[in-house]
Amino acid sequence: MTDDPAMTLITALIRPYMEGHVVRALHDLPDFPGFTFAEVRGQGRGRGQGGAYVSTDTELTYQKSLELRVIVRSDLADEICARIASAAWTGRKGDGVVFASPVHSFARVREIGRHQEKRDD
Repeated sequence: MTDDPAMTLITALIRPYMEGHVVRALHDLPDFPGFTFAEVRGQGRGRGQGGAYVSTDTELTYQKSLELRVIVRSDLADEICARIASAAWTGRKGDGVVFASPVHSFARVREIGRHQEKRDD
């Protein structure tokens, strides 16, 4: 496990149909970072058509989105955030959000999960 402060977690919520654009933008990076997508749903800060959102126990309205997660070197985070935002942009309300958080520790399972050789001292 490394406590390398130079790692950043980028999280983006984007429209599902913009997935291909964002994936191509990430594949075009010289150091492709790898990523994870998850289907999520939620409500944005908008108030919907008519200016007010009113829900009942039986009728909740959610917007479906994709959540993208990428862990990158901190010096690349601003460029990758901008690339994701540019690729996901439609110019309409609800395009999504992109934010970054510091990663306090990072390890690849294949590297730290190796079994230690047993010694017969």
